[in-house]
Amino acid sequence: MVDVLSRVLISLAQVIFATTLAVISPIVAAQRCADLPMERSIPDGKGCLAVWSPRQLEATNSDLKNHSSHRVLVVLLHGDSGGGLTQRHLDRWQRAASNLSELNQHIVFLVRPGYSAPVGDSSGWANQRDDDYTAENVERVATALQNLKTRYQSSKVLLVGHSGGAAIAALILGRHPAAVDGAILLGCPCDVPTWRQHRGLQRGRQTYWPNSLNPLEIVSKIPTDKVVLAITGSQDDNTLPQFAETWIAAASARGVHAKFLLAPDQDHTNILLWPGLPEQVKQIIKGLTSAPP
Repeated sequence: MVDVLSRVLISLAQVIFATTLAVISPIVAAQRCADLPMERSIPDGKGCLAVWSPRQLEATNSDLKNHSSHRVLVVLLHGDSGGGLTQRHLDRWQRAASNLSELNQHIVFLVRPGYSAPVGDSSGWANQRDDDYTAENVERVATALQNLKTRYQSSKVLLVGHSGGAAIAALILGRHPAAVDGAILLGCPCDVPTWRQHRGLQRGRQTYWPNSLNPLEIVSKIPTDKVVLAITGSQDDNTLPQFAETWIAAASARGVHAKFLLAPDQDHTNILLWPGLPEQVKQIIKGLTSAPP
């Protein structure tokens, strides 16, 4: 009887070990940003963030330096997904970047603090429940942006954030405005408490986010020389258009060059691939490069 019980316990232990190994292995196999080549990571003041180039530039570096619009660095910042990105997320961003290819800009994708991704894992903390728009995470992204600007010898930085990335972009504008010159907020939950209440009603349970800062509360700190465009899909039932509209109205009232657009027939996910986005990016870049440095 003892031998039988021992064999059962050993078998159970083996199953548990194998299951645990299967879960942990992908995490162990992923490269930390500190282990990536220099061009694949960027210091963020407390560690580093993974960086990915979703497409190759057709122009040479010398060509880029000779044209003012090419000195605008476009940085893509992803939304929430429980602290981890999959290849599916990256594929969508790559398609979005390819739609901007005619701009021939420096375009880089930044992995948010604490997030794991096939292109590398950023250091820091990310909440598995996504409540991580913290002061430290916002500061880390802002520092990384300033370091990317130096690396690419860019005159301006345009931050394109989606969903949670848009919320962080809005927070950077108010808390660390020197890090960006302009921002495009796609599907922005710009009033976090109101957005969480809305999502709670949809799901039948309230999930308040005590860790996250609220972009709407710091609009008054955004310098008036910033250029901001918020775009929300007309079919977006996650981050309702009113969340970004309210934020844009508050920014405009302060004197910030801020505008809201409603993208017809787009939902929260496919806003990244909205056909009108390349032209909007082009107009923002034109405005940034025509403004005095």
